[in-house]
Amino acid sequence: MKKHFFLALLFFPALQSLIAQRDPGDVSVTIKSGEINLGKKNNVADDWSVQDGVTYLGDGARVRDGYNKTHTYDNMGVVIFESLVDKKPSGKISEFQIHFSIPETNEVVPKNGFTGKLAIENLRVTSSTLIDIIKEKLNGYAETDSYIEHSHRLAKDGLYIYFQYDKTDTQLIKVSVGQDKRK
Repeated sequence: MKKHFFLALLFFPALQSLIAQRDPGDVSVTIKSGEINLGKKNNVADDWSVQDGVTYLGDGARVRDGYNKTHTYDNMGVVIFESLVDKKPSGKISEFQIHFSIPETNEVVPKNGFTGKLAIENLRVTSSTLIDIIKEKLNGYAETDSYIEHSHRLAKDGLYIYFQYDKTDTQLIKVSVGQDKRK
């Protein structure tokens, strides 16, 4: 009896972590008119609260301190970057990333790609959505300078969106979204 009790104590935290997270295929991100909705009505752009993201995605993110505090959801392909103020986590999202593929690994990149649903305005975005289609369908988004090769930056309604492609510009690797502070 004692043996079973101790085994249950050992496995309960691991099981609880798995139960506390959303199923990766059920993750839904919609970006429209300056809003970033996780699920149907969880607009993180209202106040950029990290807690809004954690509430939707669940507990169990791999958390790392660095230039930002990162919350990596390995099984969902999602990373939340939390800004620091005076070297302390601010509780505010500085960037939200969706990784479709994992060509290179590091301490922040999730272990698995995104299998949920991403929609920007009325366009469903997948790993095979070409940048020409994105630019055509996202009317009113301004293209601005990007910081790396094969990366395209669009901005509208107070948001920026980076689309990072592979070397052939045919496979979307990740999408990064945050507050557009460029004027």
